Amino acid sequence: MNKHLLIVDRDDDFVGRMAGSLRLSQEFELSTAASIEEAARLVRQQPHAIAFVPVGEGESAILALRAEQPDLKLVLLTPTSSAEVPKALSGKAQGVLLKTHLEADLMSVLADAMAQPVYIGETELAVMGDLPVGREALITTLQQAKSGRFVQSTVFARGTKLLAHWGELSGAQAATVALSVGDKWGAAAHSVRIQFIHLPAQTGHLLLYSQRLKGEYLLTLAALPETPVHELRLNAEPLAQELLNLISGGQRWPASAPDAASNTSAGRKSFALVWRPAKPLPPSLHIPLRRALQRLAVANACTLSHIDVQAELLHLVVACPAGRDSVWAAFLFKNGSEATIQQEFNVDANLWGTGYYAIESASPLSEAELNIFLDKDGG
Repeated sequence: MNKHLLIVDRDDDFVGRMAGSLRLSQEFELSTAASIEEAARLVRQQPHAIAFVPVGEGESAILALRAEQPDLKLVLLTPTSSAEVPKALSGKAQGVLLKTHLEADLMSVLADAMAQPVYIGETELAVMGDLPVGREALITTLQQAKSGRFVQSTVFARGTKLLAHWGELSGAQAATVALSVGDKWGAAAHSVRIQFIHLPAQTGHLLLYSQRLKGEYLLTLAALPETPVHELRLNAEPLAQELLNLISGGQRWPASAPDAASNTSAGRKSFALVWRPAKPLPPSLHIPLRRALQRLAVANACTLSHIDVQAELLHLVVACPAGRDSVWAAFLFKNGSEATIQQEFNVDANLWGTGYYAIESASPLSEAELNIFLDKDGG
């Protein structure tokens, strides 16, 4: 059965030329639409494998089509090589096609786009499988690891499936890295692999340094092309060991594993923490945030005695292992919860505003103290 392909463009001449080129392959059933509204209706009526959409339609076009079909693959159509793809669209499409290079590039761009994954956020949680830890513990390990000067992101995968990532790459881009690394690894016996990748809608290439932990588990550092390989190796090896400890059911990371004193009240300190969201938190995020914070606490030997998630603030009281201060606690729970929500809901925007307030306390802040905090600009 042929796959369905959708061309969205108001230029009838361009659509005709493109359709003529595609019909030669006889691989796709073609549909055309002059507007996003018409395209959304067609996708609603019949699932499509891929759609070509003008970059000028913006992020709203992608949201509209993905709302009808979350796994729809997209290629952005740009008028000339000088037309930039907006940063907001980076990682949300599987390819870019210059209209002026239609005949020369169409089939190769189409083949590459069909091979790219579509990151659907929370559905990826199924690949966690029998792991003894949650995604929050993996994210915490990645974010606290030393990454080096040129590393853009760290990506942890099971075969071709993304488990967790941290850094500048979006969830969709990290999923693309995981697919490329896992797909090229195959059944090879090597423990380390180096390759280059060009992500859709981004300029330049990234250097990927990948290391097998055990079985299908793969750690990848995505870095700038000029990064010295020995620097990547020095950063990857300890992180690989930390992740291996995690997935084997052992300690999270040897350097910060709590000692005997951390498992009792001796040496532990409690902190009241509060920070504000960049925008009011919708009710749909309140429960996922509470769960993410609780998992972060368990994964890091902390005890949460108070969690208050409101539209305008988030307020915690947490007891931390010996030697941990309020800066560590704020970084862990603020950044860790943001990364968890971004990955589970495939959201690239910042969840939290800048700044936070912290004080050593075993009790929640009073209403008067919270009101003072809310009156401050950015905390």
